[in-house]
Order: sequence, then structure tokens, then C-alpha cells
Amino acid sequence: MSIWSEIRNDFIDDQGIAHIDAYLTDDDMEQGKVIARVDTETGEIMYCDERARTDSYAQEMIKEILTDYNITI
Repeated sequence: MSIWSEIRNDFIDDQGIAHIDAYLTDDDMEQGKVIARVDTETGEIMYCDERARTDSYAQEMIKEILTDYNITI
């Protein structure tokens, strides 16, 4: 069970950093919060919210980025 109702990993910035955005509710007006960033070249994961380290949903979305960019850790 995750504390976040939705997590997105579809924004990659100009430096190749994937932003993992999380939402606590299903409210369309809620502003997401970046809980982690993943470097798509090196695979380095930078956690902005420590809860993302152990949250299964967050880890699933991070793993998806790593897989998409053929990064093994």
C-alpha cells in the first residue's frame, strides 16, 4: 500500500533527469510533489522525500524509468 494515490514518471528535463511526481489524492486541483529524481544517463536516484525509498509504488515507477533507459543498478 502506498501513501500516494498517483505517481507519474513522464517528465524528463533538458538535462536528462526524470522527475517522479506524486499526488496524495485523486483531486485534479492537487499540485504534485517531486519525490525523487532519476538521472537517465547514470541511474543515480536523488530522493526528495525519504518515504519514496521504501514505498513500493514509488520504487515501481523508479524501476520503470531505469528499465526504459536500460540502466542496471
